[in-house]
Amino acid sequence: MPMEHTTYVYMLLFGGLLLLSRLLENISEKIKLPGMLLILIMGMLLPDFLGNHQSYLSEEQAESIASLGLAIILFYGGLTTRWTSMRRVIWSGLRMATLGCLITAGAATALIYGLSRLNLDYNFIPVLSNSAGTQFPADLPLALFVGAMLCSTDATAVLALLRPIASKIPGPLLNLIECESGFNDPVAVILAGVALALAKGQLEDPLLLLRDVGLEFAVGAAVGWAGAYLGTYILGRDHYLKPNAGSEVICLSLLMLSCATAFLFGGSPLLCAYVMGCVIGNSSKIDCIIVSEFTIINRASELILLICLGLVVFPQDIWPLKWYAFVVFLITMVSRLLMTFITLYRSPFQAPEKTFSAFAGLRGAVPIAIALQAAASGVAWGPLMPAFALAVVLYGLILQGYFLPAATDLLANALKPQADLAMNKASN
Repeated sequence: MPMEHTTYVYMLLFGGLLLLSRLLENISEKIKLPGMLLILIMGMLLPDFLGNHQSYLSEEQAESIASLGLAIILFYGGLTTRWTSMRRVIWSGLRMATLGCLITAGAATALIYGLSRLNLDYNFIPVLSNSAGTQFPADLPLALFVGAMLCSTDATAVLALLRPIASKIPGPLLNLIECESGFNDPVAVILAGVALALAKGQLEDPLLLLRDVGLEFAVGAAVGWAGAYLGTYILGRDHYLKPNAGSEVICLSLLMLSCATAFLFGGSPLLCAYVMGCVIGNSSKIDCIIVSEFTIINRASELILLICLGLVVFPQDIWPLKWYAFVVFLITMVSRLLMTFITLYRSPFQAPEKTFSAFAGLRGAVPIAIALQAAASGVAWGPLMPAFALAVVLYGLILQGYFLPAATDLLANALKPQADLAMNKASN
């Protein structure tokens, strides 16, 4: 197929899918289903609907698109993080996003690896296998990768579900969920990278690994801060603080320049993107109009990332993984519940709020991007990860998406007696 013809086929494909995705989001609000769920299903069914049973994208192409989309999502997450509103929950959110992410990934890794070892003798749980019947017992790198891939949460997915019923949820709890979701993505990405390096036999010296990870964090944060400093200098001018002044183009161009620079100097481009967003978003020189104008770019990136996964995964790829994915989903939920009560110990949040926060952790764009990286990495089980990640994300969107509104009512009822007691004490 000529190159020019291929280009316009991709334009037709992604243009049509973006339009359908936006329409599906409007439909999802009416039928009380997460919009992400409908978009993922649409991407998976599209090739069969068009009579083409082959993927429109290679795994390498999807991974490249996902890397750019993930950088934009992390930048927007930092851009919308407000220290003033999150000051009361910042330390709780940081504990959940860093220590909690490690606890979730560690507990999930131990459970998956331990059950896999027991399964060699007793065969009481499903095994990760592809459509050809090849089985992949969960060794340490695979178990660690699965735990890392699923330890982060998606604030966009959670807040989209909670927005219609946000009035029933305490404001600090919403800030906590958003704060944790914004900070835990880089931790998940780094842990997943360690697992892939371990699977490829590239981890010979743990101390060398710690040095490389520390250097990657330091360089990424430094380049992100430098890019943000340049961004605030340019965007602080009066003509960029007006509507339709092109501030979103400045942000996007500086983001791409900074992430590329961080990567070329051995830093983390994803951490660079988040640090850059945080500094710009919390600068006193920047007006909120910039955030609103960048929102459309972020939303398009999320939709394209979801579409990419749908285009490289077929329904028949998910079917052999359904039971194993369900077991891992339950393991992840138990690990997250354990993590929440550990990291929020002695915090001002009550037990019902901690439980709600644990079950409000929806997975979204970041596990999908990490899975696409595994598919392009060359490890034996890598090609299974996009379908596996999609299966786990679908379980979360269906089960958590349906039960979160009911859980909100239970939370309101559980907190009401405590609020009434506090008011009685105040009146006395």
